[in-house]
Amino acid sequence: MTAWATDLEFAYDHGHLYVVDAESHWSEAEVDMRMPRSANFFVPLRVEGWGGRPPLDLDAWDHVTEFSLTVPSGKLALASAGIDEVTVGIAPGAYRARWSGRNLSAAATWERPDENAPDAYRLQIWPGPSEAPRADIKHWEGVRHSELGDLPALLADEQLDALGAIVGTDRTGDGLTLSVRLAGSGRRVWDRTIRADGVVRWVASSSRFHRAGLHTEHPGLLPYTDDFGGLSFRGRAEDPSRLAHALRAAHEELAGRYVSFESVVNAFLGVEALLELGFGQLANGPVTLLRRYAEVAEAHGVSTRLTQTGPGRGGLCLLELGETYVVAERFTAS
Repeated sequence: MTAWATDLEFAYDHGHLYVVDAESHWSEAEVDMRMPRSANFFVPLRVEGWGGRPPLDLDAWDHVTEFSLTVPSGKLALASAGIDEVTVGIAPGAYRARWSGRNLSAAATWERPDENAPDAYRLQIWPGPSEAPRADIKHWEGVRHSELGDLPALLADEQLDALGAIVGTDRTGDGLTLSVRLAGSGRRVWDRTIRADGVVRWVASSSRFHRAGLHTEHPGLLPYTDDFGGLSFRGRAEDPSRLAHALRAAHEELAGRYVSFESVVNAFLGVEALLELGFGQLANGPVTLLRRYAEVAEAHGVSTRLTQTGPGRGGLCLLELGETYVVAERFTAS
């Protein structure tokens, strides 16, 4: 039977929650719970203390995992970088624990920003060996295919004051391995490896970075995931030079450094010379950029015609580490 139980709420960020002794920093945790979404707040959790291993009730949960932990301070913490941790007082010692989660698929696809996602959890603990291996008893298949482990959280934690750098790269076929080193306050160092599979583009820099992110919508993805098309025009602007500058400014606003202006516009004559001519094929490339060009051109009295010529490619995301970025199908961290 349950010896004691308490109901509380916690929050998580960066897609991870760490179970650790409260006297330790979350970055020292050996138990890393991968959550169904990037962040959520006021998440319900029931914590139960048992005298021995509790019976299984798998039908009530989507994901169930067991692990061992040691709590020498007598305070167990649920921590996530940048968010106040939640602590539970227990007797100091070694424990076996079972983490159960429900409503995970609904939480992963939740799109109501004014409401909390519906995921809920239970943590059961009982005296047990401190070194027993972790075991997934019931596995939820909806875990994200790409993720960066604790790298974003380490960089986001102001107490750590960490900066990252790429210290090595290894390209094999369509795969890329990045060796990353983070250096924080107190001479703390973390070495991580990011593996990218299905790489279509990568630009590496030795510059240090202070944040890490994975994006499914990003200017760097436009040449690959956006529909492809062509934009023709007819009519001479009153000031072709001014229109050329306006087109370049619109391009920089949407695509930044990730897509060069010259790779999209008709560079045979040059933009100004083409606009002086008064008709022709203005650009070929991502439809998002072409639509913006059309808006700018028509604001200068030039008519345009956009023709879609092909679909974009799905299933890509972009890793951003400061000046370094990689476009690939999947990312994993270790």
